[in-house]
Amino acid sequence: MNFGSDTAKQDLVLIIAGAVALLLFFWLYSDFHPLPAADNSLGNSAARELAAKFAMEFGYESESPPFTRFQTNTELLDSLQKQTAFKDFYADSVNRSLFPAFYWIAYLKMQNHSKAEEEFSLDIGDESTDAVAVELSESGKLIALHNNENILPTPVFRPDVLNYGIQGDSLNVYSFSNDSIFTRSLEFRFNNGTEQNTSRTRLQRNQVNYLGQSVAERMAHFYLQRSAWGDKDFEIISTERVPINDVEGATVRFERSASDVRQLIQVDVRILPSGGLLSMEYNHPNPTGDENLFSTIKEGVRAIVLLIGSFWIIVLLFLRFRMRLIDIKAATLLAVLAGLIFPFVVTLWMVYDHLNSFGTVNVEFVVLLLIVIGFTAAIATLGFFAVTAIADSITRQYWIEKLRTIDVLRVGYFNNIPVGLTLIRGISFGFLLALVWCLILFLIPGSYITLEPNFEADTTFLPYFSELLGNFFFYLLIAEVIFLVFVGQLRSSFKSVFAAVLVPSLLFIIVYPFPFDVGGFTTELVTAGVIGLLLGIIYYREDFLTTFIALFVFVSLLSTANGWLIENSPDASVFYSLIFLIIAGFISGGYSIYKGSSVRDLPKFVPDYIEELAQEDRIRQELKIARNVQQSFLPLRTPSIEGYEIAAICKPAYETGGDYYDFISLSNDRLAVTIGDVSGKGIQAAFFMTFTKGVLHALCSDFNSTIDILSKTNTMFRNNANRGTFISLIFGILDTNQNLFSFSRAGHNPVLFFNNKEGSLHEYQPEGIAIGMANDEMFKKNISEENIKLHKDDILILFTDGVVESISKTNKLYGDQRLHDLLKKNYMLSAKELLNIVEEDLENFGEKSTQHDDLTMIIIKKK
Repeated sequence: MNFGSDTAKQDLVLIIAGAVALLLFFWLYSDFHPLPAADNSLGNSAARELAAKFAMEFGYESESPPFTRFQTNTELLDSLQKQTAFKDFYADSVNRSLFPAFYWIAYLKMQNHSKAEEEFSLDIGDESTDAVAVELSESGKLIALHNNENILPTPVFRPDVLNYGIQGDSLNVYSFSNDSIFTRSLEFRFNNGTEQNTSRTRLQRNQVNYLGQSVAERMAHFYLQRSAWGDKDFEIISTERVPINDVEGATVRFERSASDVRQLIQVDVRILPSGGLLSMEYNHPNPTGDENLFSTIKEGVRAIVLLIGSFWIIVLLFLRFRMRLIDIKAATLLAVLAGLIFPFVVTLWMVYDHLNSFGTVNVEFVVLLLIVIGFTAAIATLGFFAVTAIADSITRQYWIEKLRTIDVLRVGYFNNIPVGLTLIRGISFGFLLALVWCLILFLIPGSYITLEPNFEADTTFLPYFSELLGNFFFYLLIAEVIFLVFVGQLRSSFKSVFAAVLVPSLLFIIVYPFPFDVGGFTTELVTAGVIGLLLGIIYYREDFLTTFIALFVFVSLLSTANGWLIENSPDASVFYSLIFLIIAGFISGGYSIYKGSSVRDLPKFVPDYIEELAQEDRIRQELKIARNVQQSFLPLRTPSIEGYEIAAICKPAYETGGDYYDFISLSNDRLAVTIGDVSGKGIQAAFFMTFTKGVLHALCSDFNSTIDILSKTNTMFRNNANRGTFISLIFGILDTNQNLFSFSRAGHNPVLFFNNKEGSLHEYQPEGIAIGMANDEMFKKNISEENIKLHKDDILILFTDGVVESISKTNKLYGDQRLHDLLKKNYMLSAKELLNIVEEDLENFGEKSTQHDDLTMIIIKKK
């Protein structure tokens, strides 16, 4: 590579621009992204210990260490980003405690528990899903206790909470701490807002003890003030009894509003009459009811577009299969890889989630896993096969230069300048796309980034594998559909640069295939449109592989950003894997440019189906030439003889055929008439037909008799043709002076003669063996000559078996009788008109079905 050339200088500028873009991206993205505001310094180990401690304090002891992870409250975070300068807002410790956009969550599987809703589980073989989840603030304070299964705490009686609720003498309550009868006697009773007056003296052992609404509220307040919520400025807005099997608990809702955001904070504390905490859950409803109808419409439109696009691809695949414009090898290879990768990624995710939920694997899960793997493998394989097959076919037909680098790789040349330039350019373009995307977020007011609830490492095994390989194959499919299929198909009608550039932009807007959401609508529209536009420009200037690498690097930079935006990120390994991949790509690209082969030294790749079609096209052209040559051997026009009308037709079933007819002028007003049919079809039959023509013309120069001509023809044919090849033939002499037709038959169809005077049709079938079937002696013994005297309006009809053996679509035979009837019905017509009638009847009979045999006919009418 000449580093002093203009192209090399442009590439150097691109590399420098890409490096600068990457640095700016890291700087700007970290400043705009909400994740750096999160604080996960507590650490997974400390969060796990605190969660287990809180759970045990409330009577929920896990049978194994809890599964803990750092999460994002996506809906709350989006709401805050819409309304505030999030990082400044979240830096306030009060706001951070009231709006836990980031939190720790620990899942604890219970042991020796009982359910409030049912005493026994009847799901035979089903693994227990009985678990509670403890949410902690970033600093490790309790913010929620989720207990969807209504698992009762152990012990269920909390005398300290009950004492706080009734505001009584603690000794009076604690004296019943081990009395299960007394525990069951406690019951909430709210009478239309007027509570039962409960006091220390009314707590009795052998009767129902009713607890009023204020007791329930104070008991709930006991837990609230010991959580991260505290009790400042919270108001009780509702207290309701909730049925829990044979007892009724109470749900107390606390609420407060925030002055600087349109956001409520609601905390629901669900307690038992015995003082046990059943659950504590929070919510941040938006009182303005900010529901975006457009989001629903948008998803509906995308679903419709995907459905139509999928159907269109299936139709294209079917059409291309019919035209045999499919590279089966490339499509199968990619389909098999996708059919392995996607099920493997799904397996990593499902097994990880299941083991962290249940700790063991049972038969039911294995069966479900196998079903999901099979379904995923089938969808991925079929999808990639269909898309890759038509993508390669369409682009190779209409814009083949866009596959130039891929074709180099397909012939096994990896270390070369085109591949090296593609890697360097693709990665650099990916950096520039990431910077442009980031700048759009800065420039459009109200933009924000929506985070996934979990880090990738907290959802699957081998997160770096599933993230990067998932990105690779998914965006390869997206790139194939958009650039190779849509743009390629459009290229067949429009050569304009605008079509190649604007179509990707429009499709990216409609589909929005990115794994990260941005808000609001204007931001999403502009980011998708601009990225699609830039990728369209890259595709127009470069090739498909460069465009795909740019898309992959761009998407992966954003999807792995969680690995570096926050300290001690669980996804750090994912991000480092991408950086390693990018560095390896640069090194590989640079080495290929420095040491690799140049373009002129590389072989060209031609898919098998292209070679097969080219070969077939060559054969088709050769057959066309052979057909023209063969047609030139047939008479250009029928002879014009006074007193006679002669018409003839020869229609090969294929490009060439074995049927033959000819007229050879002899002296003394005699005309030799011959018609024949070589066994077989195609080129071989045409060759022997041509050979027979030459033989007959040579023999007619020394004519003795029709028997002599056919006998000599048989001798020469057997000396030159393969055994098993034969030709049926009629050779006759029309004597126009005597109005006599003398002929011999070598195994051919009979000659038909219409006697106008009698109005009858006769068959003349003198004995004779097909030429090439027997030796000279046998042939001469079995051949004879027949004479037919012709009078006014008499008709001679000579034909090959392709006429009477024509087959209809319903598999019916045309037959001799139908031909006879047609000739007798139309005998008054001229020879040409009669021939046209027969030809038309044959077409109507066949219903324009494929002709399976050569068709030849001669009609001679005496005027």
